[in-house]
Amino acid sequence: MRGLVVAPQPRAAEVGASVLAKGGNAFDAAVATGFAQTVVDPFMAGIGGMGTCNYYVAKTKEHGFLSFHSRAGSKVAPGMWEQDAKGQTEISGYTLFEDDRSELGYTSIMTPGTVAGFGALQSKLGRLRWADVMQPAMDILRGGFPLPGYVTALFTMPNLGGEAVRMRQIHRTPDMKKIWLKPDGSLYQAGEHYRNDDLLRTMERLAAEGADDFYRGKLGRDIGADLEKNGAFITVGDLADYQARWQKPLHIPYRGYDIYSGTAPTSGLTALQILNFLEGFDLESMDYGGPEHFNALAGAMKWAHRDRRENLGDPEFVDLPTERLLSKAYAKEVHDAISKGKLPEATSTRPPEGTTHVTVWDSEGNVVCMTHTLVVSSGVVTPGLGFPYNNSMKLAGVSRHGPNALAPRKARNVGMAPTLVFKDGEFVLAVGAPGGSVIISSVVQTLMNVLHFGMRPVEAVSAPRMHCEGGAVFCESRVLKPTVDALEKSGHKVKHHPSAYDMIFSRAQLIAKHPDGTVRGASDPRHDGGVPIAAYDDGSIAIMPWWGRGT
Repeated sequence: MRGLVVAPQPRAAEVGASVLAKGGNAFDAAVATGFAQTVVDPFMAGIGGMGTCNYYVAKTKEHGFLSFHSRAGSKVAPGMWEQDAKGQTEISGYTLFEDDRSELGYTSIMTPGTVAGFGALQSKLGRLRWADVMQPAMDILRGGFPLPGYVTALFTMPNLGGEAVRMRQIHRTPDMKKIWLKPDGSLYQAGEHYRNDDLLRTMERLAAEGADDFYRGKLGRDIGADLEKNGAFITVGDLADYQARWQKPLHIPYRGYDIYSGTAPTSGLTALQILNFLEGFDLESMDYGGPEHFNALAGAMKWAHRDRRENLGDPEFVDLPTERLLSKAYAKEVHDAISKGKLPEATSTRPPEGTTHVTVWDSEGNVVCMTHTLVVSSGVVTPGLGFPYNNSMKLAGVSRHGPNALAPRKARNVGMAPTLVFKDGEFVLAVGAPGGSVIISSVVQTLMNVLHFGMRPVEAVSAPRMHCEGGAVFCESRVLKPTVDALEKSGHKVKHHPSAYDMIFSRAQLIAKHPDGTVRGASDPRHDGGVPIAAYDDGSIAIMPWWGRGT
């Protein structure tokens, strides 16, 4: 087998597997899949968005991390909206303003990083030409495609306690309406033929000129001129100065494994803290999903999210005490507190935002775990370009104080936590997920399901799940009533969801290598789940059944 691709969108995963089958490596496949995701899932991802990538290069044994976060424009000022804010939504924690300034329109946009990130990954580690990895996404656009149901389902998504509804995004600018409304003004239905010729032309420009054109070429000047003209905080200079950041991932030893996750301002730190806090518990002796298991998990999540709120921020602006927060001594302090039933003060929880993910492994041993997002779209489309920009400003801190406070060219906190696990230098698993801050609980529980409970990939991503950030403990309906009752008796407020596979719990995308050397993958079935697609030595691709035809 040449490799394996797992993503929430089957068509995009198919693109990645096809690139592997044609001789590309995991990095080529990840970028090709990423571009395809911006086409077939355009509210979750886009070239006007941002992301992060955790990766491993087998030949050099390099563990690396690539940050391509959106960054505040140079025209922002700390605390500039402090007096006008109406608070945050009770459920989502999004900033609230009467004019939706952080949610919709030009003032909600941060400098996009997706194209820079894809370009950096491809140029440094890919094998194929840039235009070749972009070609499959352009092929989907050329002539149009049937619109997936997971896209049209978003049109009727209810307002989440103050969050701007999708219809207001679609109607925000004339070119946003142009790409989402039919000539008679009606919305597209699932399965209807959809075209976006403007986006195709933009991607053809990028394929011909390279990623740099988005920032320092004519395309970048066109983008910057539109943003400056319409009151965005981003300038032509912000685009010209933008760079993706090459970093080392955070690392902890954990019960004989080496676990690597994302650097700040992603939430890899939080995911690793949860694992550190749980390391002292005898999890294997607990019933999966039972009171003891979920009580320990909820406690660890609450303490880790307390630290996230108080410390996490862009390390170029914030002195983050990473070493102390990931130390085993601190982990023991928190473990002892959880064991005694001591919990931090409760806070509200944030549900999913628009994000997607791709996990790739190839037969050379390279691994890519990439999460990228449009957030949920500002509704702004520059005339003729065919893609919306992010609305990353909605999760930047409004106060001039705190680690996530707004500042020029500063990245905001994100829930992304793409994570890799190795043992004795050998790859064990890679897992990431879309979904805002609920990514953290999805990644941690999926990882633990493999390492502690011996689950195969499909079982690991499908098992009943809970989520907590400091306030209520959210449990899927498959979590048993005795567990819910026990959690409440332990002092947790529990929200028992009516859905068995609820999208709020995030969709994990997992690839795992078993002790016998077999590599298998699984895409979370929640909402509209994807599928693992394998590329084989004869140049064919196929859906990988959970029981085998692995390596």
